[in-house]
Order: sequence, then structure tokens, then C-alpha cells
Amino acid sequence: MSSTSITLQDATKALLNSGYLLEARLEQVLAARGYYVDANDAYPDPTTGKSRELDLMAMTARRLSREYDFVFNVLLVECVNNPQPFVLLTKKPQVGFLFHEDVRLAGLPAKLFDQRTGRWATLQEALHLNKFHHYCTPRVATQFCSFARKAKSDWMALHEGPHFDSFSKLCDAVDYFQDKHFTSWRSSEKESVNVEFYYPVLVVQGELLEGRVQKSGIVLRPATHLQFRRTAIRGSEATAYQIDVVQEKRFARFVAMLESELELTVKRFKTRSRVVRDSVSKIVLKARRLRTPEAVRKAMEAIP
Repeated sequence: MSSTSITLQDATKALLNSGYLLEARLEQVLAARGYYVDANDAYPDPTTGKSRELDLMAMTARRLSREYDFVFNVLLVECVNNPQPFVLLTKKPQVGFLFHEDVRLAGLPAKLFDQRTGRWATLQEALHLNKFHHYCTPRVATQFCSFARKAKSDWMALHEGPHFDSFSKLCDAVDYFQDKHFTSWRSSEKESVNVEFYYPVLVVQGELLEGRVQKSGIVLRPATHLQFRRTAIRGSEATAYQIDVVQEKRFARFVAMLESELELTVKRFKTRSRVVRDSVSKIVLKARRLRTPEAVRKAMEAIP
């Protein structure tokens, strides 16, 4: 072997220090729980139009009836092997009880019609996700940082880097998959319930810390699962995204929590089966007359 060739030991070490094995381990966890998993799924960059890759896209489904009525959880996952601690600075949100409205979803029906009031409500509101959804957390982060050595012994906190890029990619991926599901709808003789819930997730292999600002300074404590909220301008409007930041060792428990929430969501669908079916019929009746994907999506999710 030439002196320029990598040794087996060095190759193994390089892989261990990369994100490839982290991605593979998460894929194994999801596959073992019955998920359909697609590694390195592609989506278009909204700015450049070029293809970008998401580390993992995973999907699981629950059946609502004997017909082809399904509700899906779709996990959009980015993996980071952070050699230095990753810190999220959390605080008590003023309107955390409204964060269930930021659960991203697409499909039929994305809203429900209440015959008693004669009004439409978003699916998040109609199913009262605020009663159990983990997005309505007591603390949430809107700032983050990691660390890099500045000089011989000095460290500095950084806001940019792979974490910033991962958050940005997750938001873009959510927009893409949500829009794709809405605009791919085609009218059929019998419409089924087909709703997808999207969860952007950043999984870190290294240390995750929660930072709390106090009068005396900042207190850091170990964490395994935190919430990060990011706002981005889409068109001319500010859009909020809530991202789960999970340490690898907590990932299996995190997925189990999402599945428990999915089961509760399915129960609420079933108790409102007549309202759900009536809402699908009303939405489809209007959507069938439309010609552009944008108009179809508006008919499916906009509240009059």
C-alpha cells in the first residue's frame, strides 16, 4: 500500500467522526419500528433551484377505516456529528399554547367544517392538538450556538456553521414536501382521507445543552430533547417553524412519543368521522372546479 493511501484504521476513524454512521443508525431505528425510510432524499433549493439532499425522510401510517383512509407522520431528519457542545438558549414562550397551530400538515382534509357554527377550522384547531401536542412546550429556544477555538486556548461561541445550514434545510424541506402533497392531488371518484403531518428533526450525536439566562448570567445544563423555533420570510409573509432537536441516544424515545401523539390524533379523527367525511366532500366539490395547483391548495387549507 502506498504512503498516500488511507489505512483501514484511519478509514474507520474517519467514518466514526463523520455523520454517515449516525445517519445509518437512525435509519436502523426507524426501519425496526416499521417506517418507510429514504436516505438522502432530494428536494429543490427554493433560492437556486438546485437539488439538495436531506439526510433522512421517514414515514409511518395509521389506518382510519376499512377504506383507504390514512394519517401519516413524516419525519424530515438532518444529522450533525457535533464535536463541541450544541447549546439552545431557551425561554418561556408568551403564547406557547398556540404553537400547535405551527404543526405542519397537508392533504384531505386540512380543515374541518362545523355544521353547528357554519364555520371552518384548521385541522390543528378542530382536533384540539393543543391538549396533547409536544409543540406546546413550557420552554422553547429561538437562539443557538456552538463553539470553536479562536486562539491557543480561547474559545468563542458561533451562531453559523452546520447547525444553521441544517435548520435552513429542514425548513425548506418541510415547505417542499407539504406543497408537493397538496399540489399532487388529483380528483377521483371516491376521495379518501389522506393527511400527512411533517416533523423537521435535527439529531445531534454529541453533547446537547440547554442554556437559561438568569440575572447572574447563563446556566447550562445537559439536555436530550429541546424545541427550536425559527422564523423565515416566505414570499412577503413571516412563517414559523418548530424544529425538534434531539440527541441520538434519545431518538428512539422521541419517535415513540410522536407515535403516541399520532394515536391520539387518529382517535380524534375517528370520533369526528362524520364531520371529517362531510368536510372532505365540501373541499373536493370546490377543488374539482379549479385548474391551478396554487388555487387547489388554497381551497384545501385556507379558512374562509
